[in-house]
Amino acid sequence: MIGAVSALAILAIAFWYYQTADKLKLPILPWMAGGVIVYYLGFLFWMHLLLKPLLGGQFKEHNFLLGIFMDITAILAGAALAALFRGKVMLKQGKSPFESPF
Repeated sequence: MIGAVSALAILAIAFWYYQTADKLKLPILPWMAGGVIVYYLGFLFWMHLLLKPLLGGQFKEHNFLLGIFMDITAILAGAALAALFRGKVMLKQGKSPFESPF
């Protein structure tokens, strides 16, 4: 079930990046792929560079609730990094539709 939530988050981020790239007249496919890559970087950073050292042995052998917590927080970390990247990098590229002359 958590895999499905992660897949939905990836699809939502790719679609969000698609819409933003289309509005800003940026190349759509590279920005969609970039959004997914940034999501995975946030996911992996949270899961393996923060949670793994913090949890130690419980990272591999954990109970159900800890596993759910680990997965959901990793999904949220990936989505947060993708949103931050969109705001700080993607929106600075190209021209906004409101800035272009008629």
